[in-house]
Amino acid sequence: MAMDKIGNINLETSANYQSLSDLNIQFWNQDKNTAVLQFKITRNDFPLSLSKENVEVFIKLESGANYIVDSTEVTDGGFEIIDELNGIVSYTIPTEFMTVAQSVTGQVYVATKDREEVVVQRKFSFEVAEDLLSTIPASEKLKEIKLFAQLRDEVSDTMAKLNEDFANMQDYVSMVNQAATDGVNQLNTLSDDKLLEYNNNHTEKLNEITTTGDNYTSQLVEDKNYVDTKISEFEQKIVASDVVTQGESENWQKYKIADDSGVLPIVNLNGDLAALQALPSGFYYRSFVPITEMGQTSSTGFVTVWESNGGSVKNISFKPYNSTQEFIMRYYNEWTGWENKFDGLEKTVDAQAKANTAENNAKQYTDEKMSTLHEVLFTGSVNGVSKNIMLNDDYNNFDEVRLFYSTLGGRDSKVVKAKETNQIVIHSFNLTNSDGSNGDIFETTIDRVNGTTLKISNEVRFNLLNQTGGSTSGITITEIIGVKY
Repeated sequence: MAMDKIGNINLETSANYQSLSDLNIQFWNQDKNTAVLQFKITRNDFPLSLSKENVEVFIKLESGANYIVDSTEVTDGGFEIIDELNGIVSYTIPTEFMTVAQSVTGQVYVATKDREEVVVQRKFSFEVAEDLLSTIPASEKLKEIKLFAQLRDEVSDTMAKLNEDFANMQDYVSMVNQAATDGVNQLNTLSDDKLLEYNNNHTEKLNEITTTGDNYTSQLVEDKNYVDTKISEFEQKIVASDVVTQGESENWQKYKIADDSGVLPIVNLNGDLAALQALPSGFYYRSFVPITEMGQTSSTGFVTVWESNGGSVKNISFKPYNSTQEFIMRYYNEWTGWENKFDGLEKTVDAQAKANTAENNAKQYTDEKMSTLHEVLFTGSVNGVSKNIMLNDDYNNFDEVRLFYSTLGGRDSKVVKAKETNQIVIHSFNLTNSDGSNGDIFETTIDRVNGTTLKISNEVRFNLLNQTGGSTSGITITEIIGVKY
């Protein structure tokens, strides 16, 4: 029956400062082979897996000048890994370290087998106290010694009586030996009788067995021939069919990536990042994927896991079910955070938006350029001598001036160099539509008063049929445009 006194100690593997842990544990001098320290080693509040093949756990206990170092490699020690998966080790304190009342300080070390990596855990302390037997006064010890002497005398008397009884046992031994001899003789006689009976029965039974064996052999040969025939027929049917044999499928891919219907079942990760990172290679549909602050449209979607080199290289892809987004998490020696796969890449919609903006800018630039190259200086309707035409801009800013006008013959235009003359003369000629027997020639003279004012200085008309002329309004100015080269 186990009577160990177990002191449970949690050791968190962390670089954060951890003060000396007073375990509030006390053992007694007489706790021989029952004083046990049990450690649960964790990292980031998760159990640190320990394997006897990969790691070695050391413990050092010291009290003043006394100390002891022990490890899981000591074959006769009390230090052992009792739960590799949950990182639990146990150490039984040696008896010689329990003989003196003392305050003990300890520390645990976890090292890889090659000793290249060592993790030092936090310090802890406990007490070893004197028990009542260790503190018995001298007078009480003397009483115990006297009581022991009395018990020794009683034991001596008992041993003398046993020796006397043992001498009387010799007679009983002689009687037992004689009874044994008689019994052996009776057994030999009975054995001879039974052997003769067995030999007689053996011959008869052997003949029966031989006959039965021959019958079974004949039946076995007949059954074997029948089975061989059926196997041959079966093999011929297999060859003629589309059945795939085990040998033919030996090199096929056997890793299952979906259920039998090809559907990826929904599994809730509950936001557990460690559970996501522990997934083996495959395709999954997961809800509550632990991804935040990445602008994802949903935490439910398709998860793809690639793994190589025994898990030392790993890649996890997450695609929300309701968008074209994709996020990547990679592992090599340590995990990276989530990365947006399309960061730095221009989407089609963004490229189109840029193209539309460029096109609009080009149109605006062209319109602005055209508006500066062609400017409407006047629109309206002006005729008659002494009438002014007011311009929107100085005609000296332009290379050409285009005048649009209407006459009896319709609309027409005239282009003049803006800076070469201060007077513009417009001629218009019109014949009758029926036979051309009648017609008119019109002339309008426009003077430039200043850069923004033109003035009609003269208007005349000559009739071809009557050969007469006169002053009349035959040309009406409707629009003036300035042009730059």
